[in-house]
Amino acid sequence: METFVILLVTSFFATLLSSMSGGGASAIIVPVMLWMGIPFPVAAAAQKVSATFWVLPASHNYLRDRDVDWRFLLGFAALGLVGVYVGYLIVISLDAHVVKRAVGSVILVLVAYTYFKRDLGLVKDHVCSPLRRAAAYVFAPVLGLYESFFGAGNGIVFSILAMHTRGFDFADALGYYYSIAFLWCLATLVLFISNGYYDMMVMIPTIVGSLAGGFLGSRYAKYKGNKFIKMMFVTIGGALGLKLVLGL
Repeated sequence: METFVILLVTSFFATLLSSMSGGGASAIIVPVMLWMGIPFPVAAAAQKVSATFWVLPASHNYLRDRDVDWRFLLGFAALGLVGVYVGYLIVISLDAHVVKRAVGSVILVLVAYTYFKRDLGLVKDHVCSPLRRAAAYVFAPVLGLYESFFGAGNGIVFSILAMHTRGFDFADALGYYYSIAFLWCLATLVLFISNGYYDMMVMIPTIVGSLAGGFLGSRYAKYKGNKFIKMMFVTIGGALGLKLVLGL
């Protein structure tokens, strides 16, 4: 029962914060699981299965009443599946510490850029050139790889990319990312489970906590608007970047 409660509460608060910022619930959930003695592949599988439950409700909260470019969403997700498989191989075979520090450094740079560029993400930009719009697809395999490998902060990287190449505001960027992440997490989950990396007693509380946290967090952030989302983006993203860089 103690394990159930710890995982339930941790996943709820981690996903509550992540759904408002794209900051990455895995940066909180996975270390707690490792501290509890859960093997990394099993912890990663549990985090991914919980994500498949909460990201779609969160995406719906952000994108309802908005026009969705399904061609971009599905195309980006499909290209990212190439990276998903490579990321899965990394999870089961390599030490993640170096990659986490590198990603943490990138996140800190993006957060600083977002903070100092005052108008970024607050309104949509409808004048992106066709070349810039097409350039977004180049990054799909890389983001797919990292999503299956760890995923923390992937929403931050995607958001900045989508703002510059597609003209999205914060609400659009997070809404698209969570829909794309659903397909990537689902594919990763299939790989883990088919190879025996799962534990239902770990998965159940993380699913319940994450579903509640993701729905409430995204609903509240959408209600508060882009300025609030940007504040959460910078605050939680900065803390996440430092955590990854310092190896905490």
